[in-house]
Amino acid sequence: MSTHPLTACGLVALIGAASSSWAGEHHERPEQEHVFRVPQRYATIQAAADDASDGDQIVVARGRFCGATITKRLDLRGKDGATIIGCETPATGAYRVGFLLPDARASGTKIRGFRFDGRGVSNANLTPLGAGILARSADQVTVIDNDFQGTFQAVTNTDGSHWSVLFNRVEHLTALTCDGGCAGGDAIVFQQRLVLDQRPKGNVAAFNHVQGDIPDGLNEFSMTGVFVLGQERARVAANLFRIPHNPAAAAHGVGVLVSDQCCAAVVVSTSVKTDVLFNDGRRSELVLRVDPDAQGGAGNLEGARIFGNRGQVDLPAGATPGHDALRLRQQSAAATVGHAVLY
Repeated sequence: MSTHPLTACGLVALIGAASSSWAGEHHERPEQEHVFRVPQRYATIQAAADDASDGDQIVVARGRFCGATITKRLDLRGKDGATIIGCETPATGAYRVGFLLPDARASGTKIRGFRFDGRGVSNANLTPLGAGILARSADQVTVIDNDFQGTFQAVTNTDGSHWSVLFNRVEHLTALTCDGGCAGGDAIVFQQRLVLDQRPKGNVAAFNHVQGDIPDGLNEFSMTGVFVLGQERARVAANLFRIPHNPAAAAHGVGVLVSDQCCAAVVVSTSVKTDVLFNDGRRSELVLRVDPDAQGGAGNLEGARIFGNRGQVDLPAGATPGHDALRLRQQSAAATVGHAVLY
């Protein structure tokens, strides 16, 4: 792990690239025949997506709508008040999903400006939205300037590379405790799960605000702002995490979790060359936790840059945090907390 500070030029480049992406995503697109409007022209987002072609834009007006399964490269834009709610479809198993990107056909999709309403989801009530955005093997997806209320997973990227998750707000993140669904508790997930012969690369989560409410009785896994699982060159920067301790639960509130361990028997690659930079987790139990390499090597810290974070950092025994932590807690492999993630 590098303990050298990120250069001023490097930080400016990071902020500039993210800001340029944000500005570009918010540039008004001229009216043209390839803009599909909901509900003015199409009653549902799914109907618009079915009729659209790669590169088309779907603009959703104020109102409450079911989400959609996306199998094309689309630009999904929510106007002020456009809200995605839980519906029978799309879904994965018993859990309702906002936008489901099931495979690589959705690569290049942009999702911006929506409110995802998952308030009240729990083991006892699976009717609300459980997962805001759930994707598998889709690359170069942009998720920018969205609001997530409730849900147990806001943004989930399984086996996709080069995502940009920027300027989103997650409030009242929850989890399904293990007396029922035993899942979730993660705002932003970058994970290797289905394709085990190569790590996903180059995923970025920056400038997001995450607030989570650890439910009573959540004892088996932590609640996490950004979960980095089996990744290469993931960058987690300038996020704000507020996931405080719940005395009625053993779970930790963690800003960033970097790991190669998930979901009981699932074995994935170590995370390598991870940047965790300038995040604020002072209102969480930990701003950063890095799990020990399950195989006993240097993975999960290999090539990592950890700098400028505010809050308590939890690293494997023998590691040093550089200039990072207000406090450092070191762990052993036996102390690792498990995790359960929808994919």
